[in-house]
Amino acid sequence: MDKKTGFRIRLWWTTGLLLLVLVIQTSGCANALLAPIYLIKGTDVDPMFKKEMKEIPKESKAIVVCRSSVNLFGSENPNRDLSQALTLLFTKKLEKKKMVWIPYDKTEEFYDDHSLSLDTYQRIGSKVGADYVFGIDLDSFNTQLSSQFYQGRAKAHVQLVEVKTGKVIARQTLPEYVYPPTPTPKNDKHESEFQKQFTVKLACQIGNLFYPYNPHDKFAVDSDFPER
Repeated sequence: MDKKTGFRIRLWWTTGLLLLVLVIQTSGCANALLAPIYLIKGTDVDPMFKKEMKEIPKESKAIVVCRSSVNLFGSENPNRDLSQALTLLFTKKLEKKKMVWIPYDKTEEFYDDHSLSLDTYQRIGSKVGADYVFGIDLDSFNTQLSSQFYQGRAKAHVQLVEVKTGKVIARQTLPEYVYPPTPTPKNDKHESEFQKQFTVKLACQIGNLFYPYNPHDKFAVDSDFPER
């Protein structure tokens, strides 16, 4: 291939590339350039506790325990619902780990709400036969903004405890989670329905600490919540 032919090929490729970029920009499809990257890598991001979760042996037994002070709430105590929602999310998202998830109901064989809040996660895990406890301490939880509007607000401290050693292998205090950004009129839905929706959203925020997630996926739905 002579120099003139090589020059023409390079010029053709350069011109073609410039035209492609121009067409994409003017058509509002700039994200199309990123499509091959998404197809290869996907859109999920690694969780904060990727390393800690990787070190948990497959087929380990685990339980999610949410606890709080019952006087924090103006509505139904969310401990059971949040524990169940997180257990369902972990079952789906951590399927490859083949972990055995002990239902929250198992704690009720040994504790009431008050005694559960006083014991350590290590002892709770030992009593129910778990290898690991995902512990969530709710510092606040409220779905009432005013007499006319709902807006969920919650603060949570999250721990992952190895029962055999009592070691806290992961710990994180979440900033206050507020949902939805725009308050919901109480005429739009019943309080129990709103609390269920907010609980699922909060469970997703907590779960994202432990499994890969799509940061653009903001739309958890009621179907993500376990049936009673």
